[in-house]
Amino acid sequence: MERVVPMLLVPVPAEATGRLGSRAQLHREQEVLGSLTAAGSLQVLSLAAGGRGGSGCSLDGPFRHFVWEDSHNSSTPTDKPRLLALSENNELLIYEFNLKDGRCDGTILYNCSEEALQKLIEDQNVSISLLTLRILSFHNNTSLLLINKCIILHIMFPGRDAEIRVLSYFTLCLPAQAVDSVIDMQLCRGILFVLSSLGWIYIFDIVGGTHVAHVDLALHQEDMCDEQQQEPAKISSFTSLKVSQDLDIVVIVGSSNSAIALNLNLYFRQHPGHLFCEKTLEDIPIEGAKGIDEDDLVNSDYNMKLTKFSFQVDRSWKAQLLSLNETIKSSTMEVSHCAPWFQDILRLEYPDSNNHCTNVPGWAFIPQDIMHSQYSFPQKSHAKTSDPGRAWKIMHISEQEEPIELRCVSVTGFTALFAWTVGKMGCTIVLWDLEIEGIQCVSLGKRCIPIDNSGDQQLCLVLTENGLSLILFGLTQEEFLNRLMIHGSASTVDTLCHLNDWGRCSIPIHALEAGIENRQLDTVDFFLKSKENLLNPSPKSSVPDQFDHFPSQLYLRNVEELTPALDLLCSAIRESNSETQSKNFSEQLLNLTLSFLNKQIKELFIHSEELDEHLQKGVNILTSYINELRTFMIKFPWKLTDAVDEYDVNENVPKVKESTIWEKLSIEEVIANAILNNKIPEAQTFFRINSHSAQRLEELIKIGLDLVFDNLKKNNVKEASELLKNMGFDVKDQLLKICFYTTDKNIRDFLVEILKEKNSFSEKEKRTIDFVHQVEKFYSEHLQENMQIQSFPRYWVMEQDFFKHKSVLDSFLKYDHKDKLNKQNHRIALNWAQWWNQLTQESILLPRINPEEYKSYSPEALWRYLTARHDWLSITSWIGEFQTQNSYSSLQQNKWPPLTIDIIDQSTCCNNNMRNKILDELARNGIFLISELEDFELFLLRLNRIGGVMQDTLPVQNYRSKEGWDFHSHFILYCLEHSLQYLLYVYLDCYK
Repeated sequence: MERVVPMLLVPVPAEATGRLGSRAQLHREQEVLGSLTAAGSLQVLSLAAGGRGGSGCSLDGPFRHFVWEDSHNSSTPTDKPRLLALSENNELLIYEFNLKDGRCDGTILYNCSEEALQKLIEDQNVSISLLTLRILSFHNNTSLLLINKCIILHIMFPGRDAEIRVLSYFTLCLPAQAVDSVIDMQLCRGILFVLSSLGWIYIFDIVGGTHVAHVDLALHQEDMCDEQQQEPAKISSFTSLKVSQDLDIVVIVGSSNSAIALNLNLYFRQHPGHLFCEKTLEDIPIEGAKGIDEDDLVNSDYNMKLTKFSFQVDRSWKAQLLSLNETIKSSTMEVSHCAPWFQDILRLEYPDSNNHCTNVPGWAFIPQDIMHSQYSFPQKSHAKTSDPGRAWKIMHISEQEEPIELRCVSVTGFTALFAWTVGKMGCTIVLWDLEIEGIQCVSLGKRCIPIDNSGDQQLCLVLTENGLSLILFGLTQEEFLNRLMIHGSASTVDTLCHLNDWGRCSIPIHALEAGIENRQLDTVDFFLKSKENLLNPSPKSSVPDQFDHFPSQLYLRNVEELTPALDLLCSAIRESNSETQSKNFSEQLLNLTLSFLNKQIKELFIHSEELDEHLQKGVNILTSYINELRTFMIKFPWKLTDAVDEYDVNENVPKVKESTIWEKLSIEEVIANAILNNKIPEAQTFFRINSHSAQRLEELIKIGLDLVFDNLKKNNVKEASELLKNMGFDVKDQLLKICFYTTDKNIRDFLVEILKEKNSFSEKEKRTIDFVHQVEKFYSEHLQENMQIQSFPRYWVMEQDFFKHKSVLDSFLKYDHKDKLNKQNHRIALNWAQWWNQLTQESILLPRINPEEYKSYSPEALWRYLTARHDWLSITSWIGEFQTQNSYSSLQQNKWPPLTIDIIDQSTCCNNNMRNKILDELARNGIFLISELEDFELFLLRLNRIGGVMQDTLPVQNYRSKEGWDFHSHFILYCLEHSLQYLLYVYLDCYK
């Protein structure tokens, strides 16, 4: 994701921006900007809220230059912005603008013609002709002018009737060949930087005109060649310069798509001879602090701050530790250990002051610690840069497209901002990161005007086709809104989102926590508004079926993600409601939360005909919060009553207009009419007047559900669905419940067909329905049972579980010709069959199937069924196949499913006589139960039943005990352990 956020701040009509020139300058304090057109006219545009989209005025001119008055520290602040303009004929004019009530009216306060200005110069005993004129500053009714690129004239403009006067006048000490080569200059914090086309920057003190330093731009070739061990790209000429507000970085723009950033602190440390003004210690007046003994340590510490020595007066252990700690913390910040290059130049004033008047104190040496504490300049850590000691850094823009203009808009100690104008692409904003030496470009189209602002902060403001916009680098839209929500106000965030069409923004929950803690209802309101777009597919769309394309799973997930915020709101309402002084806040918070929840449910039902499982869960979650918050509604007259006779029938109850019609109908008809027409409250009022129990909603809903069932008996599913929907039920869910719980076969089969068409059944439910139909088919046919089943012995006993199933089935499925009262068509409820496992289902079907189909059923169910009926013929047949089922050829011809010894052991459901008979038959073939093999005595008993241990073919060839004994060894051991000597003699004699 690109970490750039273009953001519209003030919408401006296209026709208003169309009148502006290629550049514009914003007033530092007032919401107004000015722009010079190519024709020389001065366009002033108001950006105030009452300006109705960019009202402005036009000053004909023609003008060459203008400067807004800096009223930041003005002694006479005013809400009427002023500017100083320079006309083509070197006339100075002061304009004042009235921005009240959405107007922008300009008035000339003062003008000074070229002749008057020439006379002021001659009054200073200087005889020159006025060739060039430039306004350097305009502050507190005073202005600094640069005349003929080398003369500084400081003038003060009087009132309307007074004369203009000169405050100071001096000539800059520029070399003779450099005067005509001056191409750009900038005044910053009382220091004037002058750029010469000869490759020099001259630095002057604007108070006295002292030449304090100069910079040789040609040195960048030599220094960078030494650092990079290769020859850098050469910059042929320079066009402009820009100095950072902390006087640390100067950016010089070249004519070949390039720019140079110079760290002045590093430069003057490498070339100290280029810094001319440096105060000595003899100039420092050492004076003790007032009211403190001169022999006191505090006085010594105070005096040491005025020196360059690092001697520590306080020699205590704590002071030494603090000193070491500070040294370690700042060990990586090499630059911060040295005083700034301008410490001997810049006079002591407030850091944000731009006062350029001459009434300033004289020069004073400013120590390092006082300098840093007074100016609080940001200290940069160079540990992360590629080369921390580099004074020069060069930026090259792609040479594929030749720019019309590359201009530096602003500079800080860390970044530089450029406006790059290209013919085909229009304007592009370029951010140059001086730390990592990377650039980031944002193309804004052809009709884009960069804005110059003189504030200390680096703001990237541009005028686009839509209006005044701010471009933020290094963060995303969501990160910006989150920070603004926490550190700003929700109303501002709301305004920006509405202005920029940022509908789907996610506000973090900790912003809501901060809003509740600080009692900021606008923050809570904006948080809830931001979540509305998460619950609705498209708030701007008016298509009725827009919700059909919105995944219900996503809706449910959004609701579940919202529950922590709703829990927080409910908790805040609960806590503030218990405090008397917070009642008002609790009510307002309750109103916002309930309005949000009700709106979400309303929107959902508007855009969705029926709710599926996910949507219903989401509605249930929101409804639970509504039910919880309703208990805090103090204005609703709750009346808790259960009995009908407790109502006061004579109280003032409004009359229902449908009463005349409803009085002629039965109770069921009234309720049906009310539900179908969404008039349940009116029906409750009607029943309340008539003292009927249906005035209670539970009773009315109960009768409504009976009406639904009656409609289903008539196969009127449309009206039944409408009744369910208007009563607030999930139609699909209720029809499924009726289908699975009813014992009315007609209703059940009717609903099965309806719900199958809507694909409402799961695969498991479909299998359950098919099984029930199969059972009903088998048990409704009066076929004679198989002859094998009829020829059962007289002594067979019905197995208990099967008898339970059969008794239930017989009572509901078999028709008794003798009982005429049982002519109702009873059938199985689908819900019963849902709880029957596979074994139970097969046990129900086995009595009615053909024996040829036995193989397709599970051996557990079939063995249980045959043994329960004592079907010895089938059992012996199956046991016979069991002996040969290991062969592949027999598997293809078997008519019985595979049988295991575990099934025989666990699923045999006959009497003991039959069970022993089965086990004896298996034992003769060498098949024994595991339980008998593990218990040797049981094993001997089983052998005893089939002929004993001494017979010709003893079926114990595969016997092995847990200890590894074969049968003969184990039997001998058994006889020895139980002192059966005679049996042992006979046994050994038999097998000798």
